[in-house]
Amino acid sequence: MPVNNAPAASTKRRPRRSSAEVRSRILSAAAALFAERGYGDATTREIARRADVAEQVIFRIYPTKQALFEAAVLEPFDEFLSEFTTRWLAAPTPGGDPEEVLQQFVQELHALVGENRQLVAALAASGSLTARTQPALAGLEKVGAVIAETHGLLFDPELSVRIAAVMVVAVTMLEDQLFEGAGDRLVAEMVRMLVGAARYILDSTQTT
Repeated sequence: MPVNNAPAASTKRRPRRSSAEVRSRILSAAAALFAERGYGDATTREIARRADVAEQVIFRIYPTKQALFEAAVLEPFDEFLSEFTTRWLAAPTPGGDPEEVLQQFVQELHALVGENRQLVAALAASGSLTARTQPALAGLEKVGAVIAETHGLLFDPELSVRIAAVMVVAVTMLEDQLFEGAGDRLVAEMVRMLVGAARYILDSTQTT
């Protein structure tokens, strides 16, 4: 019988990954899937497949799907939103023109949402976006109220802050689909519209 002297095919082992790398892969895959399918339809099995780990590895780190959702989506979202609102609330009383304040607000929020689209989408898909943003919006209302009082403007801070934030967030989330290539023009146009709204005075003689 002929002897096969060819060397046996070697099994290529995957390099051992660190705990930090495994955790990062799981959180990244989870955030992506929660954004695509929402909390209810995203499964830990699919998350494990995308992260290229065994499903039991996920549960060793995160005991439940809810714990994974909190680590992948809620905590990072709260962190970036808290950082944004804390910086605004800690700033001195706005003394510049409303144009300057709104320019800064739109630019910063647009950049922040642009860098965290996946988290915003995951929160929206899960139905948790409104609840998570209420404290931040309440804080920003205080900033809006100071601006209105400082400059003698008649806008409603409670409504105006929410409208401004929703507009910037929604436009940023759809930027690649509806405003591709607009760049700075998009930010400038949002600022123009918000400044016009802030300075607008309703003519009471035209109301019915």
